[in-house]
Amino acid sequence: MVTRVPKPGRELEWEVLMSGGLRAARQFPGNLGATVLKPTGAGERAYRIIVSFDSFASLRQWEDSAQRLELVRQLESVESAPVLIEQAVGLETWFQLPANAGSPQPMIPPPRHKMMIASALGVYLTITPLLMVLRPVLDHLPLYVATMVLVPIAVVLLTYIVMPSITPSGSEWLSPR
Repeated sequence: MVTRVPKPGRELEWEVLMSGGLRAARQFPGNLGATVLKPTGAGERAYRIIVSFDSFASLRQWEDSAQRLELVRQLESVESAPVLIEQAVGLETWFQLPANAGSPQPMIPPPRHKMMIASALGVYLTITPLLMVLRPVLDHLPLYVATMVLVPIAVVLLTYIVMPSITPSGSEWLSPR
């Protein structure tokens, strides 16, 4: 995630440059997309750009590319503050951004013990119904094969359905204001 602050009055120029940069990033192998969070409050000027890649190697390829370096050079000419770059890997990526996502202050992920509890709840809510539904099939398979069937299904459900459903309902507990 990158926080950038355009110079006052140059926001439109900055947004045009950023749009071109995001189009260029989409051409890179492993790019999973990007989200731009515009400033939300009166007087707020910081933009947050959340860029996702499938691996650290893919991210490094984009970061080292001539296209990105040229984009950064152009953006810096219309920006009024130093760039803030934050990287999240692992469990942090399952948790929604807090309400202050437009703030220039660094975003702090929830405490690890809270992420562990929320993740354990998510795993329980995923595995239990899966075992109930798939048990007739899984019981006839060797344990390692049954696990190879169950784990990818559970990970997809956790990533795209369960954790995005759990984190909003527990957001006050995960990241108190």
